[in-house]
Formats: sequence, structure tokens, C-alpha cells
Amino acid sequence: MAPISKNEWYFFDEINKIDSPALIIYENRVKENIRTLISMIGDVSRLRPHAKTHKSKEVTQLLIEAGIQKFKCATIAEAEMLAMANVKDVLFAYQPVGPRLDRFIELIKKFLHLNG
Repeated sequence: MAPISKNEWYFFDEINKIDSPALIIYENRVKENIRTLISMIGDVSRLRPHAKTHKSKEVTQLLIEAGIQKFKCATIAEAEMLAMANVKDVLFAYQPVGPRLDRFIELIKKFLHLNG
């Protein structure tokens, strides 16, 4: 196996400073993926990325900065994360029922000011 070159985009100069386990987001790579997505679609208003693909407020912010305003989620936790990122248009993939419905109503009350 060849040694890792310092020119590789995923190389860390000070890897010993990263606590493990850790989520590492390569911002430049994410931004390039977003640019590629938008270039394939053209109109960002047609996009509604699913939060399950990134589950991250930071990546949500990068998507918003690129002009994407609509998101989809399947869980209350994903909806909460999107609300904390100030997303105003969130579509649930599934209708919350049972105990999740109470949590969903609380989420709406907590973040209602975003759309008001």
C-alpha cells in the first residue's frame, strides 16, 4: 500500500489533535458536490435535499448558502436540526403519529417564529 501523499485532500497535518470518534466535514468537497448538484438541476427551487443524507446543521448551512431553501426529513430529530439551522420549508416524509405527534407539536410551537 502506498503512503498517503500530503497532496491528498483528506490529509490532516495534525491528526493527533482530532478526538475520536469525530465527524469530519470536508467543506470544500461538500461545496463542490453542491455546485455539481445545482449545475445538473439548474434551478435550486426544484431541490429538496433529505436531511438523512447529511444530518448536520453545518452542511444544511452550506446548502442554504448555495440558495437551497427547501428540505425534507423523516424524523423529529432531523426536523429539529433543520429548525435550528433556520430552515423555513420542511417537508416530513412520514406523518408523525402517536408519541411523535406530541413532540412534533412541541417542535412547531418552539420554532413557529421562523415562519411568522
